[in-house]
Amino acid sequence: MPLGMDAISSVLLSLMADFAVNGALFSQSAEDMKKRMKDRYDPSKNYPQYDGVMNIPADVAYALAEYIMQGKPIGDRNEIPLAISGWKKTSSSGKTYLSLSFKPHYKYEKAESAAAEGGAAALAEATGGDVVEDEFPF
Repeated sequence: MPLGMDAISSVLLSLMADFAVNGALFSQSAEDMKKRMKDRYDPSKNYPQYDGVMNIPADVAYALAEYIMQGKPIGDRNEIPLAISGWKKTSSSGKTYLSLSFKPHYKYEKAESAAAEGGAAALAEATGGDVVEDEFPF
């Protein structure tokens, strides 16, 4: 039974856009930086006011890499957008921070949808619509 264009597009999109990555930003005062860097602290340097980590779970790293490596950049600046959402939270120690979530950007997904549909159409045309068969010859 042949696999249609819509099914191929759906599979390609789900592979490209199935990830969510989280992180957090904490404010960093000069005192925080002095404590952290100890004798390496240089008061003449412009240290970041916020510092944090983006945590990429191993099971979504491949999906994130595929999103970045296999997609087509969009816009005048030829970029790959990543949507960022943030929530102001308080840690168990009482420090306020910004909790972040990174996901595929909706504009990029739309661009990929059009590309996937075009690729699926070309594949279906080249194979006469027989993209996947029920039985394999081996």
